[in-house]
Amino acid sequence: MISSILNNLLMFILGLLALSFLVTIHELGHFIVAKWNKVRVNTFSVGFGKKLFRFKKGETEYCISAIPFGGYVAMAGENPDSIEEGKLPSQDDFLGKSVGARAAIAFAGPFVNIVFAFVLLIFLYMVGVQEPDNKSLIIGFVAKNSSAEIAGIQPGDTITAINGKETQGWEDFREQIGVSLGADVMLEVHRGGEPLAIKVVPQELVIPAADSTSEPIKMGIGDIGIYPRNRVIVRLPPKEGTAAQKAGIAQGDTIFEINGEHISRYEDVVRLIDGSKGAEVNVTLLRNGEKANVKMTPAYNEELKRYIVGIQMGYVMFSETHLVRRGPIEAFEKTCATSWKMTTSIFRYFKRLFQGQVKVDAFSGPVSIVAVMGNVWMSGFQDFLMLLALISINLGVMNLLPLAITDGGLLLFLGIEKVRGKPLSLKTQSVIQNVAAAFFISFFVFITILDFGKISLFLK
Repeated sequence: MISSILNNLLMFILGLLALSFLVTIHELGHFIVAKWNKVRVNTFSVGFGKKLFRFKKGETEYCISAIPFGGYVAMAGENPDSIEEGKLPSQDDFLGKSVGARAAIAFAGPFVNIVFAFVLLIFLYMVGVQEPDNKSLIIGFVAKNSSAEIAGIQPGDTITAINGKETQGWEDFREQIGVSLGADVMLEVHRGGEPLAIKVVPQELVIPAADSTSEPIKMGIGDIGIYPRNRVIVRLPPKEGTAAQKAGIAQGDTIFEINGEHISRYEDVVRLIDGSKGAEVNVTLLRNGEKANVKMTPAYNEELKRYIVGIQMGYVMFSETHLVRRGPIEAFEKTCATSWKMTTSIFRYFKRLFQGQVKVDAFSGPVSIVAVMGNVWMSGFQDFLMLLALISINLGVMNLLPLAITDGGLLLFLGIEKVRGKPLSLKTQSVIQNVAAAFFISFFVFITILDFGKISLFLK
């Protein structure tokens, strides 16, 4: 239990540090361009709240604050309310600079996030990333009563196209299915060498609860109930004194069958072990290519409120991958394509949200983002860097949207000022910002509540 708590704590600390890094470099972009334009910067802080460490150089106080969640830049005269009525902004105030200079300062934060992601992706593609040998999707498991089973899809089928476009691997397939909740999706499926056209209608993805007393978690995206040819493996050595340890199960073993039922997902292991209600279970393992049969008696765990045998599981895909390294030009081209896909993903999700093919439950707030980043960091550093690039691009793009409380909102106000020859009145700006702030605070609270409903997905 102690190790589980420490693992979860480490996961959140790593995720928080990663997200804070992205917010800090965003603020660093504002800071550098503000200094370049000779705006007086009063404070540059890493983190929020009480200042734990500080020093002053020139007119700027640099500090590390208690809450490690991003940071902020406090510029002189950036708030119109800080200028005394009847007085003009001074030369080193933010509002005393030209429209172009203020626009450059506002744009710099999102720009740094996007450039950072672009450079990181080029580096990854040059160093090398694991890519599948075959982009066709070989189905290993079809869930009972799922859209795929209803449509007639079978284990062993190969999906080669979705809505007329060639498949690009499981990740891309899941995204396309995910944003097609309730819509007709046409799949080209090969079975025994013969192509079949099969229509499926994705249902909402529901994740079973970790214990029998909790409600299943609705994810708000589409799912058809198919899975790749996975092996469920024992990820860590079984804990001392548990049923798995007594049965001789070892790290790296594949859980092949339980009570004669083939295992393709770790959810099946949880379901069958908990469903035993403490009765002995027969488990078939694969170890070094050989099958082995063991018997275990699950024990009830008060913390999880279900029966367990004391193993931590992971997935290994049957499909082979190979390391792909690219030269600078090819890495640049691949980065452009990946960056465009990442950048437009936000708009695809919003479009499908309004079409009813994605539910608001699909959106993640800071709690889920921190948990995912920490989880991925602990699982594999290359995957973490890819995720870091994805979130950095999304952070940059979201901040460029013309919403009143974002950098894009400030750019919109500056554009209006440039066209009119004068800024909107302080009263008008204040009303717009207050309405926008009220909306986004409400949305933030709502998303955070949804986040806490999903938190059990990430706890180890």
